[in-house]
Amino acid sequence: MVVKNKLLTILSGAEQEALYGLPDFDDGQQLEYLSLSEAELSLATSRPGIDAQVYCILQISYFKVKHAFFRFAWTLDVESDVAFVLSRYFHSEVFEPEAITDHEHYTQRRQIAKLFGYRPWSKEFLHQLTQQAAQVARRDVTPGFVASELIVWLHEHKIIRPGYTTL
Repeated sequence: MVVKNKLLTILSGAEQEALYGLPDFDDGQQLEYLSLSEAELSLATSRPGIDAQVYCILQISYFKVKHAFFRFAWTLDVESDVAFVLSRYFHSEVFEPEAITDHEHYTQRRQIAKLFGYRPWSKEFLHQLTQQAAQVARRDVTPGFVASELIVWLHEHKIIRPGYTTL
């Protein structure tokens, strides 16, 4: 029996991963994106405990690339990035990763967005985004094109993009 998904699929799995998946840095990208400015490092080191500081550095770095925030555990997905951060910023400190609380996660999101001048997505932007989608669709109705143009528009207006189902 074939199970059909009732949701409309706009982007392919690869496109969804490119937009909404964790960044997968190579060595050069780690050096570029995991190297922090003074303001970024100051924000990260203001967090309580090394685990929250490392998490914040990763969130800042991932935000610089994807303009989005992620929920992640200390798994293989971020292991290489964690090792880089520890060697660069926490040379001799012992790192015993603990789960980040929701409060800490959302506090970091708010502070990082403020640092980069971004506003969180809210329903107040839905009308503008819908108008933009209609305008873009006059040029090309290809779903991938419309989605990518909406993401460009959100980036230009410094609005953190909504989840996939909203977009």
